[in-house]
Amino acid sequence: MLRAGVIAIALLVSCTAPAPATVVPTPSPTREPGTFAVTALLDLSGTRGPRGDAQRSAMQQWIDAQRTTPRLRLRIVDVAGSDAKLLLELKRAADAGDTDAFVVGVPATIDDALASAIALAKRPVLFTMPITEPAGEAARWIFGLAPTPDALARALVDALAVRSTAAVIVTNGTLASGREELALAATFHADGRPMPFVLSAAPEVRDTFVQRSKPFFTGEGAAVFFTGSATGYLDPQRIVVAAAIAPGFEFLSYLTDATDASRLGEAAPAVRWPGLRRPTSSGLGTHAATATDALALVAASADAAGDPERTRARIEGGTFAGIATTYVFSPTRHIGVDAREIALLAWQNGRAVIAR
Repeated sequence: MLRAGVIAIALLVSCTAPAPATVVPTPSPTREPGTFAVTALLDLSGTRGPRGDAQRSAMQQWIDAQRTTPRLRLRIVDVAGSDAKLLLELKRAADAGDTDAFVVGVPATIDDALASAIALAKRPVLFTMPITEPAGEAARWIFGLAPTPDALARALVDALAVRSTAAVIVTNGTLASGREELALAATFHADGRPMPFVLSAAPEVRDTFVQRSKPFFTGEGAAVFFTGSATGYLDPQRIVVAAAIAPGFEFLSYLTDATDASRLGEAAPAVRWPGLRRPTSSGLGTHAATATDALALVAASADAAGDPERTRARIEGGTFAGIATTYVFSPTRHIGVDAREIALLAWQNGRAVIAR
């Protein structure tokens, strides 16, 4: 009788006890067979320049015409001039695992926050705008497809044949502008040239710039270097036009694009800016050509199975002949552009040309 009672209780417990918890694994991102996902981060809105429209159009044309395997699947994100949004997108992609490589087409400084986001993502990140040679844990994932700020400063200062030329550096208060200012000042100092004056054209003092700058822009032969995006100097005050008083001695940044140059108007004969020499014969601007090269480089290096380490190693260990230039990377060199490819450009007859 006792045994029958024990059995009955056991059966009752087995019927009323909750079922064992089932562990459902977190689904991993699915990959469309034969594809390689690329996310391009551009400034398509916001106040920061250069705008990414030319890069977007060039990349989309490349995607439409691609015949390579694996096939690139491009996603374009507008970071709207926000460094915070750039970081958020990198972190989001790292969590989602839905991006195999990134193309960053905005002016960026590889600070601790950005380096940490790249190290977390563990995907190749190709920059189409100037950065310094990367260092630290994230460096192995970072690839620069534009000259360094130091190389660009050297090309600009070397354009001044007379070492004693008086110079003015104009800044606009952005990180990119500050980085270019430091590189130019260091180059003048290294050459033993007279150090340039620095004038601010930041938004809060832009209205008074022309009046404040008059003492510096008197007489022939003064060189004026506008650092950072040209956008703030051309609209609305058209500061570049006001300062163009010594033909051949007004210089804009590498961040200048064809849209900026087309607004130079009567100042065009006096203005030069650094770019890459090859794109002038291809019908593409420097930035658009470099963005196209970024996709082609990723396609040539992509691991079909989506292994980011293999893709990274292929980029790092190879030479790639692109439209803008030939890129050479190595474990100790992640800026792939030869400084000898830098040329000074000018705006003539509705297009960018190599300046005489």
